[in-house]
Amino acid sequence: MRLASFYILFSTAWILSSDYLLTLLVSDTALAASLQIAKGMLFVLLSSVLIFYISHRDNQTQRRLVEVLTHNARLLQQIQRNAALGSWEYAGRFHWSQEALHLFGRDEGHAFSSMEQLLNWLHPADRPSVQRAIQALLQQHTPLAISARLHQPHRQQATWLMLRGEVDSSSKTLGTVQDISNQKRDEIALRESEQRFRRLFEQTPRIAMQGYDRERRVIFWNQASTQLYGYSLQEAMGKRLEELVIPAQMRNQVASTINHWLLGGPPIAASEVQLQRKDGSKVWVYSSHVMLRNSRNQLELYCIDIDLSEQKQSDGELYASEARYRELVEQLSDVIVLTDARGCLNFLNPAWEQISGYACYSSIDRPLTQFFDADDAVRLAQQISAIIAGRQSQLRGEYRLLTRSGQLRWVELQLSSNPPGYGLRGSLCDIHERYQTQQLQQARNAVLDELLARHPLAQTLDGISRSLQSLNPHMLVSIMLLDAQRRLHIAAAPDLPASYQQAIEGIDAAPEVGSCGHAASSGELAIAEDLASHPYWRNFQAETQAAGLHACWSLPFKDEQGQVLGTFGIYYRKPARPSPSDIALVTEFTRLAGLAVQQHKSDATSRML
Repeated sequence: MRLASFYILFSTAWILSSDYLLTLLVSDTALAASLQIAKGMLFVLLSSVLIFYISHRDNQTQRRLVEVLTHNARLLQQIQRNAALGSWEYAGRFHWSQEALHLFGRDEGHAFSSMEQLLNWLHPADRPSVQRAIQALLQQHTPLAISARLHQPHRQQATWLMLRGEVDSSSKTLGTVQDISNQKRDEIALRESEQRFRRLFEQTPRIAMQGYDRERRVIFWNQASTQLYGYSLQEAMGKRLEELVIPAQMRNQVASTINHWLLGGPPIAASEVQLQRKDGSKVWVYSSHVMLRNSRNQLELYCIDIDLSEQKQSDGELYASEARYRELVEQLSDVIVLTDARGCLNFLNPAWEQISGYACYSSIDRPLTQFFDADDAVRLAQQISAIIAGRQSQLRGEYRLLTRSGQLRWVELQLSSNPPGYGLRGSLCDIHERYQTQQLQQARNAVLDELLARHPLAQTLDGISRSLQSLNPHMLVSIMLLDAQRRLHIAAAPDLPASYQQAIEGIDAAPEVGSCGHAASSGELAIAEDLASHPYWRNFQAETQAAGLHACWSLPFKDEQGQVLGTFGIYYRKPARPSPSDIALVTEFTRLAGLAVQQHKSDATSRML
């Protein structure tokens, strides 16, 4: 029709226009006849070209359409194969595509089949439902969508097919068939997994799990919840959360918090909380919460509660035990020491303050060796390093603790290793008085031995001064004797510089003449805490500075009649003041010196007689 229409239009236009132009332009009849022939030949040529062009163009368009249709058909077949999808039509009987026959496991001889044949291909258990669904499609035009298994008695795994169909606008019944075996197996596995998890939560002891709907009504309640809260499944189902386990004073707040979460607010954080049993008793649980959507896209709240009753009881007993232990540790007279892997203190009991003078909080994180005399600190650091490195299991020894006031106290320290990486543990015992008593007794015995052996007085006094210095190395001891002219002469000074000894040799026993001169004249203790500023030492500034002496105190010793025999001069390398224990210690040594001097005088008198 299109080609005929173009030809009629072209012919009509050609005839009318060419005749009109020929009549208008040519008046010669013979010439007009010749031109008519030429005009007719030209018409035949042009009309042929037009017909060829239109036919060629239609052929190209048709060829392109065929190519597109072929490509789409191949693509559709590929998609169907990839998706395990086949098609069918129904017109009194089923007409199956090749892909559909392949899914049913049938050959091309079954391309057309009846309803009965189709049902025979399916598992007997699925036939009734498939028949009802197809009849509803054919009779009531209800869309078909039903899954069914193939009848394969000898196969362990079933093949599931999804049949879909509908009646189109031209009353043709069309549909598809698709292999959904993998999907079905996944669904079955998921359902079995859900059932296992459900049984797990229902049967797991000590983990109580409850589910609640948007109105906080119980929709799930496992056996552990019954054991924990006392409500049976029948008693709990349909009841609200706050009616079951929430104490009265918390109900409004809990309901408000849950509602706020349902409306998009922050979730409820997992925490320890005290809830309520059926009998009204309280129970501590660790409660965590999660909000999930069900198959109807409705929010549901699930709570998982772990009973903490035994843990709380254990914690209480542990706390009481720790309190008793802490009370015991705090009352001990010995220091309990814990250090980290670096040897820095991380625990001390109050006895530390009494012995060292340092507050416990100010000593934490400081090296233990920092609180000992320099010589002992080096030895102690080496031993601690050996324990931490595993070369030594423990240490026990006597060390000199440097107190906050600058005094040295003898202590017994015991340390052993904790598990690797956890530092050291041990104790520190104050043995200062016991050590001094032992040393004093040894010094007393030594003096008595020397007196019995009639050793020279200078040797005896030198031994006394050295024994005193060994008890407190910070002391520089001098012993001076008083002569008849009331002058003081050095009898022993093991560690005082010789130049300084020459400077003070023969000083007067007079008030404000150094500490020794003042003590000898007054018969009392004389203390100069800082020689640079003390008035007793104004005449000896150059000598004390040259000798590196910065403090001195002096204690006189006397005979049985109370007459001063001499003095003990105690010097320090830095400004310092003696402690009462230092004064008591030197007092004991003055008695030994007094005994030695009196014995020497008695022997001299006896020799003169």
